[in-house]
Amino acid sequence: MESLSYQSKMTSKGQVTIPKDLRDRFGLKEGEEVLMVPANEGILLKHRMDSMRSLRGLMREEVDLKKASTFIGKVRREWRVEGE
Repeated sequence: MESLSYQSKMTSKGQVTIPKDLRDRFGLKEGEEVLMVPANEGILLKHRMDSMRSLRGLMREEVDLKKASTFIGKVRREWRVEGE
């Protein structure tokens, strides 16, 4: 069964460890950047490369404008932060 929450201690340098199963699940590799977004309920941690990775291979064939527009709208909704 998949855990719904994880716990990690912060070091004196402000570092926290992302559990291995989460790193594997979301494809996080050493040295990659993450985005931290302040939210009412805490800090939202997002994999900064998600949007870029989904673009891989998009230009290998003719671009369907409707498909591209739908994709862009989806990414904008995912990254929109309430209250801004």
